Amino acid sequence: MNKGCLTGIALTAALAGCASTPLPNAAVENARTVIATTEADPNVAQYAALDIEAARKQLAIAESAALNNDQESASQAAYLASQTAHLAELRATAKADDAHVANGVVERNRIQLAARDREAAQAQMAESAAAARAAKLQAEAAALKAKSQQ
Repeated sequence: MNKGCLTGIALTAALAGCASTPLPNAAVENARTVIATTEADPNVAQYAALDIEAARKQLAIAESAALNNDQESASQAAYLASQTAHLAELRATAKADDAHVANGVVERNRIQLAARDREAAQAQMAESAAAARAAKLQAEAAALKAKSQQ
């Protein structure tokens, strides 16, 4: 009987240990993966830091609920964490694209200014060449006029 009692106590203790261990929640695991992937994007840290922080907070709520075996709350908070991470990624991408466009506008303006400077320099050189030709022609005309008066 002593042996049967010990076996029963050991079995009860093992079952109690299993009952207190939280069940893995696929939504929480998915949220962890999504957040980790999103955090790896350098644009997220630069352009969507507040969004990714909100996603981390939702994940913490999901993990806490999972530890308390509240699977429904854990799944809901994990879903919110995943969606907030996706939002952070989309917002970061949009802001990075806006920055690229702004940089492109600056570059375009720089190129246009350089082209205008080249055109102005070419026009100035053409003007100088025309003035030199005009001066040469005037000198020739004056020489011919002086020759014809003799």
